[in-house]
Amino acid sequence: MKILFGVQTEGNGHITQAIATKQYLRSQGIEVTTAFAAKKKRGLSKYFTDEFNVIEYDGFDFVFDNDGRVVIWKTIVKNTFELPRLIVSFIKICSIIQKEKPDAIFNYYEPLVGLTALFFKNIKYVSFGHQYAMDSYVYPKINGYIVQKLFVDVINKITSIRAKIVALSYYEFNDDTMIVSPPMLRSESYSTSDKQQDFVLVYLMNEDMLPQLISQAKKYPDINIHCFTKLTKQYDDLPNLKLFNLDGKLFQEKMKVCKAVVCSGGFETSAEAIYQNKPLLMIPMPNHYEQHANCNDAYLNSYAIYSESIDLSKLPKYQLGNKKWFDTYQYVLQRVLYYIR
Repeated sequence: MKILFGVQTEGNGHITQAIATKQYLRSQGIEVTTAFAAKKKRGLSKYFTDEFNVIEYDGFDFVFDNDGRVVIWKTIVKNTFELPRLIVSFIKICSIIQKEKPDAIFNYYEPLVGLTALFFKNIKYVSFGHQYAMDSYVYPKINGYIVQKLFVDVINKITSIRAKIVALSYYEFNDDTMIVSPPMLRSESYSTSDKQQDFVLVYLMNEDMLPQLISQAKKYPDINIHCFTKLTKQYDDLPNLKLFNLDGKLFQEKMKVCKAVVCSGGFETSAEAIYQNKPLLMIPMPNHYEQHANCNDAYLNSYAIYSESIDLSKLPKYQLGNKKWFDTYQYVLQRVLYYIR
């Protein structure tokens, strides 16, 4: 059986899901080597390129301001002007699919790969993403973000054309339009440790949020902080703040032994913290609907506290975990394999 992956690589969430699926498929004797992914100016994460033969192309991209806010109009304008390049990329992807003739394509929220389902009706498609859970009637809604909600709705439809939808969620719910799945984490994330060290682990999706963290580190010198982000600049050393470039393996090792976690509003890092029963403070990126929705969802189900800005005084002492639900992810992947065979 031949399976190709399409992976959206903004942040680490969809990458994590793809690697987790690959690890499970390998345990079933199925090897996945190739993944489609759009180029990023800052480059693709090494832990992703180490796992796959990545076929890169010019793809859709977000535009952020200096404070890490998503600028919707600039994002739309930028990608409209780059439409000719996107068309060339789409043709490239289709030609590779035609040559490889896969039995199935697993898509982790990559729009151009989703669109190929219009032309390859003999191939089965499976689309993974926590964004699909937002379409369910049981998902807690938040006010505002009219344009971004419409944008997510459009991307949800584009990425899941003719596909079996796998909607990832912090908790179980019933919806006949989709397969509801726990978060899919890398195998290393499912091992825990009884040891605890005196530091707070921080993951920032965008380096532009670092000045907030540095200010908080100065304000609370008794809190030791280990922060991971994509570093492109030099920063002054602080005795209680250690900065690390993105390193999936090292991050997971620290997740097991940290005393609390602070992260952006991304789904996967928060899910790892919930599985590890770590007190969790979530900071959504400004003007980012998906991250605000994730934070609200986690908060309403008692898995996290969330704040509009980094505020270490809000670090919770304790939060609920959901290990029993998270440990059922392999059952979901079994259902997926049954569907594509």
